[in-house]
Amino acid sequence: TIHFGASAGLDIPLSDLSSEVQTGYVLNGLAAGTPRGWPVALRGEISYAGFSGKKGLVSQNITSLMMNAVLPLAASGNTPYFIGGVGLNHISTFAGLNSENDLGFNFGGGWKWQVGDMTNFVELRYYYVSHTGVSRQMVPLTFGVMF
Repeated sequence: TIHFGASAGLDIPLSDLSSEVQTGYVLNGLAAGTPRGWPVALRGEISYAGFSGKKGLVSQNITSLMMNAVLPLAASGNTPYFIGGVGLNHISTFAGLNSENDLGFNFGGGWKWQVGDMTNFVELRYYYVSHTGVSRQMVPLTFGVMF
């Protein structure tokens, strides 16, 4: 069975990115399922992160397509889990002056719990995008729901 969902939250810039932009936001669309007999679920994500520039610097946006593995630490119910994956990221400035496609990876953890037919979750992850000349590192903290 494939489940769909969405999440949103704060995106905290680290390293080189933190000197250029302020804490931003992230919006995610999700599709997930567990292949029969596998101990992990697979989750595809499309996300958009927006960051306002610091001290006159240009705002930046990152659009990502990611494929993640989700490893729950219990069989069902309220449970913590690990998540990690790889994907393609499109980085652009608000002014449209520069744009580039780069590979990246992420890893972290979360906690999920059931409310009726919905699964709610909260996640904290580390993202690294290999952008030319400057690393793009961020930590999104998100809340989401799967149907």
